[in-house]
Amino acid sequence: MIMSKTKAVGTKFFSEGTQNQKILQNYWGTGKTFTTLDLKKKLKIASPGARLTELREAGFNVKVSSIDSGNVGRPAVAYSIPRRRVTV
Repeated sequence: MIMSKTKAVGTKFFSEGTQNQKILQNYWGTGKTFTTLDLKKKLKIASPGARLTELREAGFNVKVSSIDSGNVGRPAVAYSIPRRRVTV
C-alpha cells in the first residue's frame, strides 16, 4: 500500500499548523493582498505584525502598499507575499 503524502504550502520553512505556515498557505504567491485585521479575524493571529517580521527574517518578500481609507491619521496598509523569496 502506497501512501500519498501531500505537503501543505510553507512546510519547508515552518512547521505545519503554525501561524507563519498558515499565512504562507493562504497568501504566498497568490497575488492576494491582506491586512493585519484580515490575519486577526480570518486566521486568528493575535500578533500579525510579529508574524510578518518573522516571515521577513526567514527571507520572504513581504510587500507593503498604502490603502486610501479616507480616514485621518496613519494610513491603512495592505500586504502581499510574492512567490520569489529574497536572497540574503
